[in-house]
Amino acid sequence: MASDREARVDPGAALALVGIAAFVGFLFVLPEPRVAAAPTERLPSGAFAVVDALVFDGETFQPHTDVWVEAGRVKTVGRKLDLPEDLPRVDGRAHTLLPGLIDAHVHTFGTSRSDALRFGVTTLLDQFTEPSLGRPARRDRETIEATTEADLYTAGYLATVPGGHGTEYGLAVPTLTKPEQAADWVRARVAEGSDWIKIVYDEGTVFGAHFPTLDAATTRALIDAAHAEQLMAVVHVSSLEDALDVRDMGADGLVHVWSDELITAQEARGFADADVFVTPTLVVEMSFAGDQGHLALLEGSAAKSLSSAQRQSLTSIARVGPNASLRPEAFRESVRRLHEAGVRLLAGTDAPNPGTAFGISLHREIGLLHAAGLDAAAALAAATSVAADAYGLADRGRIRTGSLADLVLVEGDVQENLDNTSNRAAVWKDGSPVTLELAGHKAAAAAPGTTEPILLGNFDEGERPGWSASTDSMMGGTSSAELAVEGGALVVRGEVRPGFAYPWSGAAVGFPSERVDLSSLEGLRFRARGDGRTYRAMLITTGGAPGPPPTVSFDAGASWREIVIPLEDFRGADLSRVQAFAFVTGTATGTYEFLLDDVGLR
Repeated sequence: MASDREARVDPGAALALVGIAAFVGFLFVLPEPRVAAAPTERLPSGAFAVVDALVFDGETFQPHTDVWVEAGRVKTVGRKLDLPEDLPRVDGRAHTLLPGLIDAHVHTFGTSRSDALRFGVTTLLDQFTEPSLGRPARRDRETIEATTEADLYTAGYLATVPGGHGTEYGLAVPTLTKPEQAADWVRARVAEGSDWIKIVYDEGTVFGAHFPTLDAATTRALIDAAHAEQLMAVVHVSSLEDALDVRDMGADGLVHVWSDELITAQEARGFADADVFVTPTLVVEMSFAGDQGHLALLEGSAAKSLSSAQRQSLTSIARVGPNASLRPEAFRESVRRLHEAGVRLLAGTDAPNPGTAFGISLHREIGLLHAAGLDAAAALAAATSVAADAYGLADRGRIRTGSLADLVLVEGDVQENLDNTSNRAAVWKDGSPVTLELAGHKAAAAAPGTTEPILLGNFDEGERPGWSASTDSMMGGTSSAELAVEGGALVVRGEVRPGFAYPWSGAAVGFPSERVDLSSLEGLRFRARGDGRTYRAMLITTGGAPGPPPTVSFDAGASWREIVIPLEDFRGADLSRVQAFAFVTGTATGTYEFLLDDVGLR
């Protein structure tokens, strides 16, 4: 059934951008056979073994265990494996090895996939985003190669009514109001590539709001139509009454827990008997209820890995609640009762909602599940094997022969202390190591007023750290863009489509700190070639004046051309607060292609 944005810039040339997560590949050579390297040393990729670790295999803890990886997958798991003498080893003593974590409720955009991966979240289950983001993600997850991004599965558009929840974010969400529309609506999502169907059954009253929602008959028809297409149907609810309703309609899972009423033991057993899973999203529910425990994530040992976008979403203020019905202790008690009844619980964050951030918040969610009554193994399973099983992801969520080598090595004994999950010593995605810090290019360390050159990308290693596609789809437009590294250059191709007042499409690269002072530098330099169109370089700053960010046009012809744009030509820009650069098309519609190389600042 299921198989890089810092701040939004004002509408006009609205680009949602974020700081960078960079990837640097490491090669490892053993000085002597059968000597294990410490995780602090350069990490191996391809074929290697983690030896003598406490391994959580997705269900249980296995002490003093070796895990042998080859070609992006786990080859063998066991104690004192007979490993080849020349096989690189990582010393797992005093460490716990986990399967790559799965966040079962996110809303992706920008660099969210790389932000998540730095924190060991190797798979994201998106519960509502623009469908065009899912197409390149589908190709990515079907390959085993070095990457800087977590794998993504998505529901695409959610099912809601005109003016209902989900229509307030600027996306052109297709809505419906009648049961007889359900089959066609679901088939349209199948054509767009949705991995499951997400339905909103919520009037918002629990949060002190009121908006229209689907009626019971249409909701039931959507669930039936999804099942007819061999897709799961998951439902957004916020009250116990609605949760019980959709359980009886045949929903496969719920993507939030509730706190307006406490579920009884009999009602909880009904969820277990119907095999309906629940993704509580305690981190966001607690934030809406006024709990500020998420702020501790800004001070912990992992905080240095946070991008500015992660920091912003962690510190953003919930615009709904708290009110009397949003009670932290009631959320936890509902989860405890569901778990006691045997209901499958999945770990999800609803990032980037207020009080959450991609990647790091899943570690807090695991801790909150533990505090609600799940033991260490069950809480970790909620973020690994249980989530994988619920969404039919057979090759992840576990450490066993044949599974993807999505691995997280953390310092300490996680069975004894779940807080250790965020103490990342190493992360591998598809058997390749992931850089855990924001150090992808020199901008990361640029001091205020720096005169040092800053490299934004030369793409010689076949990677594009910090670069992401950027289109008007985030504002309800339909333009598309795809990035690829070919021949040591960044290839940007896509289509600008009408339908938005200021259509755009292209590529963007941001800085990993809140802002970078470029006032002592002279200009943006890069090489470009393309299809003869005129394109625009755009400078994004934090705290800028309302309106489109300043832009400078450049031509991309058939031959490579070096382009130098003095920073002063970005008129009105505060060069002490630079956040990102973008390279985009103008407003002319149609397909396009251009290439960039040797992008930097001097």
